[in-house]
Amino acid sequence: MKIPSEDVPQADKLKDVVKLVEGVAKGACTFQEQSKYIGKVDRQGRYYRRAAEILGFIQNQANRAVITNFGKEYLSSSPVKKNKILVRSVLSSRMMQRIIPFLESKGANGATRKEIQEFIKTVTEDTGPSMIPRRVSSVIAWLSAIGILRELGTQFVLGPLPASVDLVDYTAGDEPLFPKKYDLNEYQNLSNAIRKNTKSISVLIDEAQKDRALKSHRMLTNLMAQKIRATGAIPKRNPYVDLSALVGKEIYLFEMKSTRDSNAHDQIRRGVSQLYEYRYIQQIHNAKLVLVIENPLPNKLSWLVNYLINDRDIFFVWDGDGKTFNCPKNLKNRLSFIF
Repeated sequence: MKIPSEDVPQADKLKDVVKLVEGVAKGACTFQEQSKYIGKVDRQGRYYRRAAEILGFIQNQANRAVITNFGKEYLSSSPVKKNKILVRSVLSSRMMQRIIPFLESKGANGATRKEIQEFIKTVTEDTGPSMIPRRVSSVIAWLSAIGILRELGTQFVLGPLPASVDLVDYTAGDEPLFPKKYDLNEYQNLSNAIRKNTKSISVLIDEAQKDRALKSHRMLTNLMAQKIRATGAIPKRNPYVDLSALVGKEIYLFEMKSTRDSNAHDQIRRGVSQLYEYRYIQQIHNAKLVLVIENPLPNKLSWLVNYLINDRDIFFVWDGDGKTFNCPKNLKNRLSFIF
């Protein structure tokens, strides 16, 4: 599954992408007008216009640019909120969501420009050798501009998420969260597998959407994302995985469940089945599974703790007070990053 060439930015300066959006709002509708507004030649103007489209701020209608509702929200926001929207937009772009796991896999050693170039060349449509260096420059520039990428000598090292972002939201359910080989076949195989199981995947997505509509579910997700970010790791989710992260060398999948005494048993059953399905669908069989519930279990269901931990090999965690989590004592060392 190659990323189309048009979905890969070739515009190094994010500030000029934003400036172009401002120009469109002031009436610069053609690429010639936009190029002039940002002080670029026409060819560069086209690249910057497409970059603004990738970010979701403008769209093309009959070869004339118009501001999207998202773009209007951005332009009308305070400087602090503008920065938050821009960071989220960059991290939501298709190319960035593919490059982030690749850079994650390199750890503290980072990747060289050549390694990044070879990876981007592998996973994007080939449109000529001259375009790859421009793509690499833009990817590096965007991630550096939002503060998530550092250049250390000849290496580029992925850092923690900016404070303005809780997690990386993957919009495509068939994009691997933690690839193993980072070759094209791996991406294609997962995409094909999900297409073959469209009905069952749709059920999982529907269930996830219902859960995420609950305030308690959002609280659990945000709190866990904070714990993950505090380690320097990057929390991610997609349409059916509530939360995931590579912490150290271990991959974790989290399922959050809002519970009360009357529905705790049913919710735990759902959570267990969903975790196994998520791990299978994403083809990350070594991932550690973590079930997080809203309230401590009632005494009559205390046997579930042993079932989950010792029989199902699932880490079991519950909310303490909206600020901290609890778990059985024998798990605290194994989940030290949460506590």
